[in-house]
Amino acid sequence: MAPHSPGTDQIDTLLWIGLIAAAIVVVVVNAGLFHALRRGRRDRREGAAGAAPAGRRLQFRVGAVLTAFAAVVFVLGIVYTENAREAPSTGSAGLASAREKPLRIEATGQQWLWRYDYPDGTFSYYRLVIPVDTAVELRLQSTDVVHTWNVPDLTGKADAVPGKVNTLLFRADDEGSFEGDAATLSGQAYAAMRAEVEVVSPQDYEGFLKEQQAGIEAAQERVVGLIEKGETP
Repeated sequence: MAPHSPGTDQIDTLLWIGLIAAAIVVVVVNAGLFHALRRGRRDRREGAAGAAPAGRRLQFRVGAVLTAFAAVVFVLGIVYTENAREAPSTGSAGLASAREKPLRIEATGQQWLWRYDYPDGTFSYYRLVIPVDTAVELRLQSTDVVHTWNVPDLTGKADAVPGKVNTLLFRADDEGSFEGDAATLSGQAYAAMRAEVEVVSPQDYEGFLKEQQAGIEAAQERVVGLIEKGETP
């Protein structure tokens, strides 16, 4: 995972903390076992008696250290998880109209593609375009079965469920294209269902909406013209 939003950055840091903590535990446990093995062999050779109390004291000390270490990891996990759950706000470089409240976009899953409806009434399929440094509220829904929207570089995954609306709040901090795969079996062609997010400047985002609107109006005019001529669209 390459984090490009505040939430994913926190989760990425937490994953690294977990990996390092696990490595430390593995090293300490194996070092303890190696030390106990050497001590046992030495005691058997020397016929040492009375070594048990010292061994028990060492066990208590090691147990106390590991307990304190586990407590620190637990606290860090809570802190970073709570930080990742915080709703992001629009930054200074983001879309001006989204400063008061997040930019709301409807994402509808269907077998087997995504449709995105923007606030101005335009829409796009497969590719979601959003402005950089802007808080986005993605409202997920489905027309048929459960689909999962999953772009791990930007936010956690969430399900689009028929008859229900689930919400994702995130902010992309870098421009670029970010892709995600289908994460839930939703039918025969679910593996081909992709999500692509293109993060652009606020100016390019507004230009994209105008371009989409012009394309939609042109398509509607062509359909109306064919109908008036008595032709099948």
